[in-house]
Amino acid sequence: MKSLKKLVVLLLILSLFAMVGCSSGQEAEQQGEDQNQVEQESDQQQAEETNLLVFSGAGLKKPMEEIKKVFESENNVKIEYTYGGSSHLLSQMELSKKGDVFISGSMDAYEAADKKGLVNPCKQVAYHIPVIAVPKGNPAGIKSLEDLAKPGVRVILGDEEANAIGKAAQRIIKKTGLEDINKNVVAKTGTINELVTHLTTTNKVDATIVTIDAIKGNEKAEMIEIPEDQNSIEIIPVCSLKNASNPEMAEKFVEFIASDEGKAIFDKHGFKPVE
Repeated sequence: MKSLKKLVVLLLILSLFAMVGCSSGQEAEQQGEDQNQVEQESDQQQAEETNLLVFSGAGLKKPMEEIKKVFESENNVKIEYTYGGSSHLLSQMELSKKGDVFISGSMDAYEAADKKGLVNPCKQVAYHIPVIAVPKGNPAGIKSLEDLAKPGVRVILGDEEANAIGKAAQRIIKKTGLEDINKNVVAKTGTINELVTHLTTTNKVDATIVTIDAIKGNEKAEMIEIPEDQNSIEIIPVCSLKNASNPEMAEKFVEFIASDEGKAIFDKHGFKPVE
């Protein structure tokens, strides 16, 4: 009788272990299936994510970086920027045959790209307004463009062969007849950001011509406005490229930049929006 009871108890214990083992196996199997599902969903999301390569003028970096954050947060897209002077960007676009969107500091760069058959129709975003910039305190006492032409004044300008602000400066010089400004040029730079750096850090420059946005909020520089009748105000265009890898997303990004929301971001950084 005792042997029978022991046998029953032993069978009950074995049954209990079997149930626990089965339950643990099912739970492990379920966890494995859940993990596989998560990995599949992650892989699918990554596969569906779109990459955009955007060629952007160096002077547009501040608004473009903010636009990137907003657009990426609202769309399944990863944006990569290539910044540089307009001529440099144009060469990259032409040689690489890659890229999705192009935004530059002037219509000149867009028109050059259009002549090469690289771009689609553009949208106008904001104005690039040139001003005179001087180091804080204005040690050379610069008050106008005429002062930049005086003997002994050290001027730095953008390279007209490389960037929009360089071209704008030369148009201003030609428009005003102040050719002596070029005689005072001690250096030229490939980008507008380099102009600001030289002006505010070297102590070897008295003045430069940049755009309002380039020195907005810079505590080491002061701004002198150029009268409208002497100025050469540029327009910032944005467009998709004809060889875009994802034309629909590229156009969507162009539309966002040119939208009221996109223009408000440009306005925040010192660019007057095109109405």
